[in-house]
Amino acid sequence: MRRAAFGVPALIATFGLAAVAHCGKATSNASAASAARDAALDGPDADGGEPMDAREAEAWTRAKAGDEDELIRLATLVGCTGLRERASEPALRRTAIQAMAHCTDFAELPWLVDVGATARDDEALDALDAVVDEAARARRPTDPEDADELHAGCGALLALARAPSAPRPRRVRAVRALRMLVDRGCVKAADIPHDVDAL
Repeated sequence: MRRAAFGVPALIATFGLAAVAHCGKATSNASAASAARDAALDGPDADGGEPMDAREAEAWTRAKAGDEDELIRLATLVGCTGLRERASEPALRRTAIQAMAHCTDFAELPWLVDVGATARDDEALDALDAVVDEAARARRPTDPEDADELHAGCGALLALARAPSAPRPRRVRAVRALRMLVDRGCVKAADIPHDVDAL
């Protein structure tokens, strides 16, 4: 009997330790799950940039109708880099490209020209129209941070304008943009082709 009495506390202690260990493991798992949820909510999206809050979502909804004022508001809210990041989402891509006409610098010019040269017609023409609109703005001191992008974009525009195999509407827009970018020093007027002047 004394042996049995001795065994009961030992069993209680054993099961108590097991319960504590299980409890600790459950707490640890819950903490890990909570951390994963927080990361999903707070971390950047793999394709489209930071998670979208309610204010930005409403701005996208309004801008999708194509109203110029709403596109300006979207560009102001999200920024040019943010628009380019959101353009990786198919549902937002065309709106993002249209809003980029209102970017305040040329940081995303090479990306827009690449879309203009390689994308399907509707996206390509939207992108090149955005470039033309950017180029048409009054000259301002170029931000040193986007000087490289400006020159790279001009080079890509010139290549598109000179490409005889490129669709004519794309070449025409490239030429229009280049003519307005001459005074920014990224292209020489003499280098811009004249064989698409008719349109």
